[in-house]
This record gives sequence, structure tokens and C-alpha cells, in this order.
Amino acid sequence: LPYSKPCNMKFIIIIYIVIVCLCSCLTLTLAENLRKNADESTDSEFKLILLNGVLDSEITDVNAVAMSSTGKIVYASSYVYGTSDKSYLYKSADYGKTWQAITDVINVYNIATTPSGRIVYVTQVNDLVNLPAIDRRLLVLKSTDFGETWSISLQSGYTVAELNNYNPFPIVISSSGQHVYFSSSVLLTSNDYGESYIKHQLLRSDDNYYYDGYASPSGIAVSRTGRYAYYVNEHDFYARSTNYGSKFELFPRTFLQRSYASAVGCSESGKIVYIVDSSHGFIHKSNNFGYTFTKVSQIPTNPNTQYTSFNSIVTSKNGDIVYISNYYGPIYKSTDSASTFEELPLTNVPDNDKAYSVLSTNYKGDTLIFGYFQYREYN
Repeated sequence: LPYSKPCNMKFIIIIYIVIVCLCSCLTLTLAENLRKNADESTDSEFKLILLNGVLDSEITDVNAVAMSSTGKIVYASSYVYGTSDKSYLYKSADYGKTWQAITDVINVYNIATTPSGRIVYVTQVNDLVNLPAIDRRLLVLKSTDFGETWSISLQSGYTVAELNNYNPFPIVISSSGQHVYFSSSVLLTSNDYGESYIKHQLLRSDDNYYYDGYASPSGIAVSRTGRYAYYVNEHDFYARSTNYGSKFELFPRTFLQRSYASAVGCSESGKIVYIVDSSHGFIHKSNNFGYTFTKVSQIPTNPNTQYTSFNSIVTSKNGDIVYISNYYGPIYKSTDSASTFEELPLTNVPDNDKAYSVLSTNYKGDTLIFGYFQYREYN
């Protein structure tokens, strides 16, 4: 038989020990991460956090809020008005307990962030006080390092009409931050992390009326991957995209019955979609990615409720917990997929027709962070 050199058993044992150690380290790291995640989400007690006066003791107006999937990272902004020196973007890294002002970002209209909170987009006007309207610019700013540094993703002009008519300039993004959906005077989408944008012009088929979102409150919801997106406008206008915003399909407005619909929300997968008929308080639900809708409930009657005023819907990861806010103060919660709603007891919220609520919730839906602001028209 040919001679075979014996194996170096010592070398093999050393390699084996190294592999075992590496596997053990990886296992411990994974276990630690799971433990931390569990620690962050084991407390199922419902938390209702009011931002007014918390960002800064002098801040009484909050106009936008967005949080990470666990709720640990939260971004919020104070109201853009007059000569206020507090109109900053604010960040919390401890579930909203303490806040840091990001003073480089001012005059924020809306905020979107990824599940980790690392990537953040905001819509902003560069100067509302010192520049005439013709020189003002509407910006989309982007950060990829938890708000430490910022770059301009989009810059455009806007008209006085857009500014004087309340428009929240909503923005939503996919979990990776790659897909961006933004509504100003038109609907814009990006599939390359905000490097370039597609402009969508939607021709309404039922009356041949061209409408592009000009100067009207609107809402956008997007699935986690960014594939499914849903767009509503207060002019009973509904469109959806199933191809990452490359194209939007305009739907007949029959199910909205010629009523106002300026709020939309969806589950993480995008399969479950909710739209509020703000004229009547009806909640329309889709279980097939926004293709068809069924009227499932109506917001409870409240003498203080003005039914042309629902402005925000946020849901838990699975879409079973739903929150809906009202321009006039009340916030409603459902724990049975919008079959029934209860009004949340709120304190220190103005009970008049000038208070507008903004909402954000975590994946579990057991924490709701909200703020309100007073509507004012600009000059």
C-alpha cells in the first residue's frame, strides 16, 4: 500500500476549538440581541405620550412625529410659524423621555423614518419669515446617520396658494429607505433612496377632471418593502401602486361616495388598508392590497367631532390595532381591526376647531405618541 502521511491531530484540534468558540460567540450575540428586543417589547401596558411641552418647555405646538419600530427612536418637530426660534426637528433616543434639538433642520412639515430610525426624511420650507413667497423653496432632506448629518434629496418651488391652504406635505418611505413617496402640489416617488424622483399626473376617469394634489391635504401609506403604496386626497381621490411607485392606478370614487378622504393607513405587508370617509366618519377596509374596500364601521358620535376632519391613520404591524386622529382633538383606537372604536381620554388638548393632531405608533401598537398644533395661515 502507498504510504500516507499521518494527519496533524494537534492542528485539527486547534481548528475545531476555534470553530466552536466562534459559533458560541455568534450564539451569545444572537441571544443577547433577542433578549434586548424582548426587553424593549415585553411591557404590553398601553402608553399614550403627549409631546406638547415635552420637546421643550416653551413648545406648545407639535406638527409631525415618527418613530422606529420599537419606539425607542422618535423624531418630532415643532410648529412652523412666525419668528419662533424653536421650529426645529427634535430627536429622542430613549422612548420620548428626553429630547435633543437638531437645530440645523427647521420649518419641518412631515417626517418619515425606517424601522431602525437610522434613515430619516423630512419635508421642509427653507424660510417662512425673511424670504418672499417667490423665493421660498420646499425641500426634502435626508439623513442616513440618525439625524447627525443631512443632505438635500429634493428641492422645488411652491405657490402662495399651497402655503395658505393647509397641506401637510406628507412623506412615507420603505423600511430600507430606498422607496420614497412624497406629496406636494404633485405626487412624487423615488426608487433610488431619494436621488431622483418620478412625477405622477393622475387623470381622474369618472369625470375627466385633471387633478394633481394641488393645495389640498392628502395622505400616503406604504408597505414595509415599498412595493404597495396608497394615496388619498380630500377630493375623494384614491390611487394605489403595486410596483414600488413606478405607476399609480386611479380608482373610481364610488366607494367614497363623493366624500372627503384625506387619511389612509396600512399594515406592514400592505395587504390591509384603511381609508376614512371624513364626511361621514365611515371606515373603509381592504383585505386585498387596496383593490376593493368594504365599509366596516363608523367613528362613534361625539358632539365635538366635526366630520370633515380626520387627518391621520396609523396601525400596528399586523393592522389589527388602529388609531385615527381628528383635526378637532379626539383620537380613536380600535383593537379589533377597525370593527369598533373607542375615544381615548386626552388631557391638555384644546377643544376647538383649531387643534390638529398628529400620530405615530410602534409595531406592536401598544405605544401611541401624539402631538397637536394650532392651525394658522401664513402671510
